[in-house]
Amino acid sequence: MTTTPEIWPAFLKISMMLSFVIALLVLVFYFIKRFSAARGIKGSDKFIKTLCIHYLSPKEKLVLIDVLGEKILIGVTAQNITRIATINGELQSDNKIDENENNAVSGFPGFLAKAVKFSGKSAAGGDYEK
Repeated sequence: MTTTPEIWPAFLKISMMLSFVIALLVLVFYFIKRFSAARGIKGSDKFIKTLCIHYLSPKEKLVLIDVLGEKILIGVTAQNITRIATINGELQSDNKIDENENNAVSGFPGFLAKAVKFSGKSAAGGDYEK
């Protein structure tokens, strides 16, 4: 079977049209993504906010998140995510802590201890001493 010389121009024409359609499709998706994010279509109200992250090792961290006003402390590893505690009430920032409290453990471990103590409950449902 021999190929006729007219088949190659037809093949080239079809390839060019296919390339044009794919490029046009990619361009349309790019503009949809760009302008939908600019107008807030993705959702300007964030229901889940990350308040604080503390890295324990390269693949382990503690994350304090706010979900619809409820503060939750979770532990994240490479294998799973575990809820550690639910924190009720407002949290104090490091700038508002009294001088007496500054003598205690500082940084994230102190913040975590105060937050868990403030909540009064553990993830397992037991009570902490106040």
